[in-house]
Amino acid sequence: MDKNKTIQELRDECKRLGIQYLTKDTSNKLQQKIKLRIMANETKKGIISPEQIEAWKKEHKKVYKLSVTVTEGDVAVGYLKKPSRNHKATAMSMYSQNKILESGEFLRDNCWLGGDERLRTSEDIADTAAIKASGIFQFLESDLGEV
Repeated sequence: MDKNKTIQELRDECKRLGIQYLTKDTSNKLQQKIKLRIMANETKKGIISPEQIEAWKKEHKKVYKLSVTVTEGDVAVGYLKKPSRNHKATAMSMYSQNKILESGEFLRDNCWLGGDERLRTSEDIADTAAIKASGIFQFLESDLGEV
């Protein structure tokens, strides 16, 4: 982003991108709003910047990278957040009913942050991503026995 833009040029860019702003917003504030909108638009297109990954890490603590090799040189990449307890409970319920693919689809879709949409829409790629996503949470080693 051009740091030398006037406040009016930044406001015009905000209008073009559909960003609401206040007249009291500073240049830095407008630049930040523009940067966030551009990152959001790129995320929808599957373009994930290092800054976006860092922002997700700040918000969600853990971010997982999901990769599916489509062909040599073509890898579909997406990002997932850590599942909540409710996500885990629902996925485990599905899994216990032998709905393994559905369990993975549920986790993939409900923990999705962004990335290559083929991971959610293209049959073979989406199925592979779902199976891989079903392993997003792990249990700690434990023992249970009668004493």
